Amino acid sequence: MKRGLILLSIIFISIFLPSNVSSSSVPRDDFFFDGDTVKSMIVVGETATSKDIISASKLAFLIANRHTERIENTIYEEYKVSLKNLNASDTIRIDPANATVNSVRVADGLKSLWWDDGYKYSSFLYPYGDGDKAFDYNETHEESIIKLSDIEVPDDHCLDFNMSDIIYRVTYIRTPFQRKVFAGCGGPLYDIPYNSYKIRLFEREYPIINNGVYHSKDQNISYFIYGIPIYSPETIFKVGDTRVFGWYTVTLLDIHSPTTEETSKDDKFKVKSGENFSGEYKVYLRVSDFTGKSNDFLMLMDANSSRCCTCVGLCDPKGGCGSFTTVPTRQYENDPYFLFEKGTRDIDGHEETIWTVPVFYIDGIKVFEGADNSLLAEFDVYSLKDYGAIEETPCCMPFVTYPNDYNLTISNLWEDIIALGVDLNGDGNLSPEEQQIPVFETPGEECNASIKIPFFAPAYVNPGKDGKYGTCDDFLDLNPLHPRFKKCTYDTINVILCDKIDLTCCDPQTFYGPKNYFKIDILDSNYKQKDGNGIELEVSQRKSKLYLYYDSTVKIEPASLIKRDIDVTGEDKAKKNLILIGNEESNLIIKELYDSGMSKVVWSRSFGQREYIINVFYENNVLIVGGRNGEATNKALEDLMGLLFV
Repeated sequence: MKRGLILLSIIFISIFLPSNVSSSSVPRDDFFFDGDTVKSMIVVGETATSKDIISASKLAFLIANRHTERIENTIYEEYKVSLKNLNASDTIRIDPANATVNSVRVADGLKSLWWDDGYKYSSFLYPYGDGDKAFDYNETHEESIIKLSDIEVPDDHCLDFNMSDIIYRVTYIRTPFQRKVFAGCGGPLYDIPYNSYKIRLFEREYPIINNGVYHSKDQNISYFIYGIPIYSPETIFKVGDTRVFGWYTVTLLDIHSPTTEETSKDDKFKVKSGENFSGEYKVYLRVSDFTGKSNDFLMLMDANSSRCCTCVGLCDPKGGCGSFTTVPTRQYENDPYFLFEKGTRDIDGHEETIWTVPVFYIDGIKVFEGADNSLLAEFDVYSLKDYGAIEETPCCMPFVTYPNDYNLTISNLWEDIIALGVDLNGDGNLSPEEQQIPVFETPGEECNASIKIPFFAPAYVNPGKDGKYGTCDDFLDLNPLHPRFKKCTYDTINVILCDKIDLTCCDPQTFYGPKNYFKIDILDSNYKQKDGNGIELEVSQRKSKLYLYYDSTVKIEPASLIKRDIDVTGEDKAKKNLILIGNEESNLIIKELYDSGMSKVVWSRSFGQREYIINVFYENNVLIVGGRNGEATNKALEDLMGLLFV
């Protein structure tokens, strides 16, 4: 009897609650909207009453004004430098604080150009930048260099730009301190950066970790390696632990005890005891990268000893004998374990590796016993994220292609101004005239500082504002008898114009730097020889100052969401979810669904209700809102609108 009642209940449910009728009579937002478009259509009958049409219009208005989109509004600020009375061959240099013509300061610079102010309290890891929120020339920064030319033959005495006349530069780029790591006893020695030095190139930041040069048949090509180093010293694992380091995952699968007996009671770490080796610990590791590729291997741990092996003169202060173990065979056995990334180029018809950088290593330090007598393993781990290379490019393969071709060069042999101001009379103060005297560095490995105006003479760096010698900044004193030189430890990236740009003599004209990064408005393109006064131009940069986000209602005409039943096409049914208004006597599509049995409501007798049916036309859904008359339909619509979009 009981089983019969259950069966009868199942039959009843299957008849009166079909599977395509939703348990909820209120559809979700995705019934009405698909991204930026309205996905639903309201359908009224050809013979619909005025009340039905009014009710449908209310719903259409609600849908049309409900849909919103995210709007981003960026507020920009324009920074500008105005220069007048310029002549052919004049060289303009603009940095974040200064604008100079032929090395003489004439105006403020562009505050929009980037510079790295560094930290308020410098350390041996980052000794550059003083964090005073004021630009100093020896801080890593952007600048623009513009040289004025006349390339016409014969001269038309109008402004043009020759090749190399426009340069966008990032200068005073330093590379960080490196940690020396051996890859085995007597193996190669790798430089692992402690940190990175940030630069910004065309609004993109690059954390610089190293630089180098590779050689082709005809030239040497410089490069920078960038990436985010993650150094995790003294990381403790127990068996089964999994840790993530940047793009790499490390799992300690097992710790293998030594196979030989201890030589002394306190010899827990299996170190050398006298002339006898007591054994060693091995660990079983798994290293996986972000692609899912993994490698399982054994690592022989360092002995916990303060002495170094005889095969290597340098010690790892963390481990026993450099980054390898004191096994009798003096084999390091994956201690440390390295992964490398390399860059290759076709040089003279052959693929050659031009740079190699360690992107991951794990250095086993020691094994020790925990409080519960379980074995724990200590490692130093290093990983590198978001790495890549910035390489020099020739004009035939430009680094920038718009609005003109620009190549990229890297140099640390550039003659450059390192400061303004020389105390000529030695009174300890800089007069306005003395503040304008530029100090240059000559090409070479050392910053051999010299002045050229008012006469050529060497200079040396005094302590200046920061009280430090050899910082290549601040003021410079004239002292030919006691020159003091500073090692050039920085590099420069130059993005240099490859094209000749022949401008007209018509004014005004506008020209853009590489990637439209800055703009040059030429107000007067004629040299003195032509109009009696010099070139006049403005160099400007437009930078975003503020981002505003707000929601904006998408402008939709409510009437466009309503159709008569006789006008609904097969395409409408395939693309839209339908909202049917009325009953089976006033709406042909409601009648179609009622006659087919998909709708279970006798709408012409209803006092107002709704029915949500899924997978009706081409897997689209239908919402019926209706009743016996206009009043009943309007009541059902009002109830629906009170529940929608809340």
